[in-house]
Amino acid sequence: MKAVLIVEDDPDIQSLIETIFSMDPRFEVTGLAESAEDALEMARTSKPEIIVLDDRLDGSLTGVDAVPQFKAAAPGAKIILFTAHADLQARVVGQPGIDAFLLKTETGELLPLAQQLTNMLSLL
Repeated sequence: MKAVLIVEDDPDIQSLIETIFSMDPRFEVTGLAESAEDALEMARTSKPEIIVLDDRLDGSLTGVDAVPQFKAAAPGAKIILFTAHADLQARVVGQPGIDAFLLKTETGELLPLAQQLTNMLSLL
């Protein structure tokens, strides 16, 4: 099973992401956090393979600002920056630590992207 950590402050979006990952039994959501600060502790203990990370979160850290700390806490994790803010893409392209960028309007691409990042084939 591939562990997934969801870092999102909107409970409806959290639930949507959880539902998306539940469609592939090879993934298991092992943590939900509304702030980067809370998620960093979860990342240290659960060592997720995928981190779905929003940028604008509860707490003082943004998702983008927390990326280096996530990579230190879970070096093997692939980070998907999952945001509603298209303007962020130009700022984060090529930023070390961010493995993929996806807009929240493209939720249908989240599972295939996670499968690709973890070297899985398509759905069972």
